[in-house]
Amino acid sequence: MLSDLWLDTELDQRWLAGIADVLRRSGLSRAQLEAVLLYEVAPVVWLNHWNFTGVWGCFDSQWLLAGCRRNQQRGRWHRYKCRLLRWPMTYGCQSEWQQILGYLAEPPAGGTT
Repeated sequence: MLSDLWLDTELDQRWLAGIADVLRRSGLSRAQLEAVLLYEVAPVVWLNHWNFTGVWGCFDSQWLLAGCRRNQQRGRWHRYKCRLLRWPMTYGCQSEWQQILGYLAEPPAGGTT
């Protein structure tokens, strides 16, 4: 779901709320979600925002999962490069990410926590 932020598609509020719902159900903290975003997902898909003919439907799930798993295995050097490249990797999805964080800050639908 996080990779959707890099699709060459405009994401509406319902789509963003759906992403937030999936993230909420993951049980991960905000810090953990941001780490997944920056260190696992962004390094795999970020170039899609810099490509004139970027992917707009969906990324290949096997390719994405393999890339994220590789990134999970990488160490400090990988995290350092990701911090250096944070802006180019996330510039195109910052607004949407902030909206998702806003949804996550709201109580879940149905009033349960």
